[in-house]
Amino acid sequence: MFFPAAAVYGGLTVPVSVHGILTGATLLPAFASPIGHAHELLFGFALAVVAGYLINRTSAARLGALFVLWLSARASYLLLPGSLIALAANVSFAATLAWLVVPQFLKGAKKWRNKAIAPLLLALCSVLALFHAAALFSAPWLRYLALQESVLLFALLMLFMGGRIIAPAAAGAIQRAGGHLEARVQPRIEGALMVTMALCILLAAVPGGRFIAGILAWIAAVLAMIRLARWRLWSARRRPDLWCLGLGYAWLVAGLGLLGTAWSTGLLPVNTAFHAVTVGALGTLTTGVMARVRLTRAKHDPAGSATIVPMAATVTAAALARLLLPGDPAALTMAAGLWSLAYGLLVALLARVPAR
Repeated sequence: MFFPAAAVYGGLTVPVSVHGILTGATLLPAFASPIGHAHELLFGFALAVVAGYLINRTSAARLGALFVLWLSARASYLLLPGSLIALAANVSFAATLAWLVVPQFLKGAKKWRNKAIAPLLLALCSVLALFHAAALFSAPWLRYLALQESVLLFALLMLFMGGRIIAPAAAGAIQRAGGHLEARVQPRIEGALMVTMALCILLAAVPGGRFIAGILAWIAAVLAMIRLARWRLWSARRRPDLWCLGLGYAWLVAGLGLLGTAWSTGLLPVNTAFHAVTVGALGTLTTGVMARVRLTRAKHDPAGSATIVPMAATVTAAALARLLLPGDPAALTMAAGLWSLAYGLLVALLARVPAR
C-alpha cells in the first residue's frame, strides 16, 4: 500500500515543486517556496517509505487508517501549508506511525543498537511537529532547523537500515559464489556510527556547534566508507541489485563528507551536501529497497531484475546534475525529470509484480 503510493508521490511532487521554484507559477500552495519541496520529499515521501518498510505486523484496519492519515496530511499541507489543519494532519500521521512501530522495536530488540529505530522515529516525528509549529508561529529559522535535523536523522536511519539490509544479502551472495564474508553488521563500527551521528545531530542544532558537527560528519563518512568496503560487494558476483544498494550507501558517504566540508570549512554550500543525501542516497536506496522487497516477497530474484540498475543509474545522474550545476535551471529541470523517470520505472515494477 505505502510503497506504490510513495513511488507515485515521489515521482510527481519533485517536478511539480521544481516547476514552481523555476517559474514562480506554483501549481499548489505548498510549493510557493523551496521549503514545501523539502517538506514533501522528507515528511511526505520518505516517511511513507519508512512506514511501508517498517510496518509488517498490524491489522489491515490499522494500516488502512494510517494510509488515510497520510493522504489527509498530504492534501492538507499541499493546499493549506502553515495551517492548523496541516499541523494536525501531519502530526497525527507521524504519531500513529510511531505508535505502530516504536513498541515493536522496544520490546523485540535486546541490544541497544537494535532499539535505535524507536528513538530515531520519535525524533523524526518530533522535528515534523517542530516544523509545523514553526510555520504556524512564523518562525522561518526554526523551520529550516527542523528540515536540517530531519535530513541528518534520515541519514542516520539509512546508515542503520542500509547496513542491516546489505550485510546479510552480501554475505549470502558471496557464500553462494564460494567465498566467505567475515565483516557483516560490524557492531563496533555500527555503534560508533550511531554515536557519532547522534552527536552531530545534537551539535548541528546548537548555535556555534556546526564546526564540530562538521568534524563529526567527516568521521561518520570515514566509518561508513570503511564499513562499505568491508562488505566486499565486488565479490558478490552477478548481483547488480546489491551493487546498487552499495551505490546508495556510497552516496551517504559522499553526502556526509560534503556536509563535513561545508560546516567545518565553509568552502561548500550546505544545500549541495544535503542534496547528496536527499537525492543521491535517499533516491538510490529507496528505489532499490522498495523494488527488492517487492520482488523478494513475490518469490522473484532481485538479481534478475532489469529495472533496478536503470533506476540507480537514473537517480545517480539526477544527483550529479543537482550537485555539479546547482544554480543552473536547465540542470535542475533535468535532475527533476531523471528523478521522476526513476520512480516511474519503480511504479511500473510494482504494478507488474503482484504484492503478497
